[in-house]
Amino acid sequence: MIKTVPTGNEEVDRQLAGGIPTPCLMLIEGEHGAGKSALAAQFIKGMLSLNMKVLCITENTVKDYIEKMKTITFNFTKPFLQNKLSILPLHVYGAMWSERQSSFLLPVIGRYISSNAKKCDVVVIDSVSLLTMYSDADQILDFLTRCKYLVSTGMSIILTMHEASIPEDVALRIKSACDAYFSLSTSSIGGKAVKIMKVIKLIGSTSQAEPSFAFEVDTSFGIKIVPISTANA
Repeated sequence: MIKTVPTGNEEVDRQLAGGIPTPCLMLIEGEHGAGKSALAAQFIKGMLSLNMKVLCITENTVKDYIEKMKTITFNFTKPFLQNKLSILPLHVYGAMWSERQSSFLLPVIGRYISSNAKKCDVVVIDSVSLLTMYSDADQILDFLTRCKYLVSTGMSIILTMHEASIPEDVALRIKSACDAYFSLSTSSIGGKAVKIMKVIKLIGSTSQAEPSFAFEVDTSFGIKIVPISTANA
């Protein structure tokens, strides 16, 4: 059964018609610096507040990820120590990566998620672009199939992805398979630099979400909606 989970940010919840549907397969796509990690962290915060167990797979070390999130008001130290939030770094100190070794990353991560399916309610991969860098189309689509199966069993999976990081035809198949798809970009509105989020798809939402909105990532308030019309953005 799909339910709406508040993000822990009233302004974001208002834009998303109450929060995000779960279980779901979500894709957050955008250019570098568009706010993908901050948005994913906001969703993690909301899920942790409902005592959901989260596995975050990240390009950062555990310490770096926790410290980085603190700078934008998300303090994950307590849930990490309480084992409510698990952090799996993709970079291992001392490991010598080759293109061939990197091509095994996506299948290995897929199997790891499956083997830990009973230990977590949510998996966040920030970002999946590192995993797909040397993966072929079959590996990516096999991973997508695995994700869809896990979602059908009740798990939510959130993927962040850089634009144009995988072949366009494969990217289209991922986007069509997702239950939620958000596209992020940066823009300047009235001389103010902001981030723009477009809600391309949000299956399972109980009401209509805003099609797009502007926000900024504030070091004191976290994600802050900018009350400026984005119609001409």
